[in-house]
Amino acid sequence: MSRRVLIVEDEYIVAADLEATLANMGYAMIGIAASGEEAVSIAGEQRPDIVVMDIKLRTAMSGHEAAQIIQRQTGAAVIFITAYAGFRDDRKGMPQAGIWLSKPFSEDQLKLALDAAGAQRPANECDSKKIENSSGEY
Repeated sequence: MSRRVLIVEDEYIVAADLEATLANMGYAMIGIAASGEEAVSIAGEQRPDIVVMDIKLRTAMSGHEAAQIIQRQTGAAVIFITAYAGFRDDRKGMPQAGIWLSKPFSEDQLKLALDAAGAQRPANECDSKKIENSSGEY
């Protein structure tokens, strides 16, 4: 059975590219949400195994807030993605355990993150995992 994935990304082109890439990798896509609020709603109905979550959403609810609610309600593993260069220094309130990808990332880096998410225990039991991009940033 393939893992069920929810994408949370407010940039349509990025979301569509992720959807195509994940589908080609054999993951079952359950939806794309452009806001934290929409992500919480879809996750509550569809119960994803993995959520690929942009941290900086242009909505009232941040990706971090949505991820906390989704993890609490569904136990889904979350892969945080961001283009925000200062996210490592500005992680107040962000989970220490988790999987992080810095945009842009390669298909191989995404695959590693998905493999780690698929094997992830509940967030409070796992160590922080970081996938390094080609520039050496996280």
